Amino acid sequence: MNILGISISHESNAALFMNDNIVASVAEERFTRLKMDMRYPKNAIEFCLNYGAINSSELDYVVLATEEDFPEQYIVNRIATFSVEDFVREQNEYWKPRIFENNKVDYLKVFSDKIKNDDFYDLSKFIDTNMTSEEISKEFLDIRKDAVEKHLNIDNSKIKTVKHEKAHAYYGFYANPLREKTLIITAEGFGEYSNSTVSVFEDGEIKEINHTKENHIGHLYKFITLLLGMKPNQHEYKVMGLAPYANSKEVEKASRVFADLFELDGLNIKLKERPDDFYFWFKRKLEGCRFDGIAGALQSAIENITLKWIKHCCKQLNLSNVVFSGGVAQNIKVCQLVGELDEVNKIFIAPMPGDGSLSAGACYFMLDKIYGQNNMDKSLIQPVQNVYLGPEYSKEEIDTAIRESHITKRFKIVDNIDNVYVCEQLIKEKVVARFSGRMEFGQRALGNRSILANPKNPRMIQKINSKIKFRDFWMPFTPTILKECEGQYIVNPKKLESPYMTLAFNTTKLFQEKAPATIHPADDTTRPQILIREKNPKFYDLLKRFKEKTGIGCILNTSMNLHGEPMVCSPKDAIHTFLCSDIDILVFDHVAIAKI
Repeated sequence: MNILGISISHESNAALFMNDNIVASVAEERFTRLKMDMRYPKNAIEFCLNYGAINSSELDYVVLATEEDFPEQYIVNRIATFSVEDFVREQNEYWKPRIFENNKVDYLKVFSDKIKNDDFYDLSKFIDTNMTSEEISKEFLDIRKDAVEKHLNIDNSKIKTVKHEKAHAYYGFYANPLREKTLIITAEGFGEYSNSTVSVFEDGEIKEINHTKENHIGHLYKFITLLLGMKPNQHEYKVMGLAPYANSKEVEKASRVFADLFELDGLNIKLKERPDDFYFWFKRKLEGCRFDGIAGALQSAIENITLKWIKHCCKQLNLSNVVFSGGVAQNIKVCQLVGELDEVNKIFIAPMPGDGSLSAGACYFMLDKIYGQNNMDKSLIQPVQNVYLGPEYSKEEIDTAIRESHITKRFKIVDNIDNVYVCEQLIKEKVVARFSGRMEFGQRALGNRSILANPKNPRMIQKINSKIKFRDFWMPFTPTILKECEGQYIVNPKKLESPYMTLAFNTTKLFQEKAPATIHPADDTTRPQILIREKNPKFYDLLKRFKEKTGIGCILNTSMNLHGEPMVCSPKDAIHTFLCSDIDILVFDHVAIAKI
């Protein structure tokens, strides 16, 4: 059974399942080099088919994630191209007149300067249209289906669709190895029929038992991110990273604005007192509050209501296994606290729980349906085994990229390298970019498109933030930890699995001494990749050697990209990142380029 999943969303992506297993998945941004690219994922689709060595006629199904959507944001490629100033203009010139002045404003006239045609389909019919909202949504779905039919030259009957929320829920559950009775929670800023769902996996079925459009925790986080001068739908993680630095006085001051904003409503969350809107209302109320206090108060409010919600669901439904999916599940500090609840036995957050995994969720939804129709055991549906699902490049392709970059005369070329060489450089406190094997799926670098450094030196945080990643000074870095060192380094009494950097943990005094560059300086937490050799043998062996030489069973690991750019995909991308930053050494499997 060959199933292709496609998501045209905040981070357009594609996934391929063959023989009921995911074999490839990648976001369009990795090929176009436009972060959060929302356009039709032509390159991602073609990569998946090429990797699977199949043509489109061999596909049994193509499943589109998200049925009801509106084309305006795609016409301007909103999430990918808007600056902070554009998002503020959206509030002032579009939403403010609509909400407070009762004026009907044409979104595409406000942003006529941002309109660009998608090379793959024509959305011009939605400019100056008289169609109703329902007509627009239906027509946009038809256009997307027609684009798939034309691109892949397949019969329209093979093209299926799945609701946005369902794709999140089915991915969240089936990507994890648990096949026991499980609570499945989704929460995000905006979906189709909801922004939050509650489902249960029991007796081989996922049954949605609650949904609402009134759970605005993701919505709130997005707008506070904008009010703090950062990009919504991209920089929420910066607000989360800033929150622990706030002092209690500033948090208390801002907390008055968020106090009693939410309450439980059955098995979900609703607003206790609805604000006029989520931008101007909070802008007024938070006037005079300091930026760090706002971040701390927001994070605390989201943590408190989410813990209360999930605790309530576990008690009411008599469940202790939890799957969390959707954009809010990317808040690792919330997930850490959920995992610590007495009511929770196991929690699983799949790699890339936001919109970047919708194509994989569409495939899992289709598999679930097929298994059900054929009375097959759904517990046999395979989870995601690893995240190395993207492109890889041959020695010849790497050598060609090096030659065409004309860098061999400017830097030292080291041939026939191995982990001995890489380990030596890390011990010398060099910053090493590692390009190896298949690219990771999702936003987390897990060794194959990674920037690596010695975790012992806390000065690495400033060096990598300011001269390599060019990102905010307060952002911490993460470790990859050998599985055998996990018990010594992190506080994890429930033995929760953390192979994908989707959970945070408190750290031990020993780890704080050995790897201070990989913990959050304000609260001593860390977001680790716990590595076993079967997942990535070459990378594991590097860590093993580093431990043998230093006594430290981890390495600082962050994604190989410049701030505002997607993670590196190709050798050309890696060389670009190397040249535009203070990375000391770029390492491929057979050769290294060194600035020393």
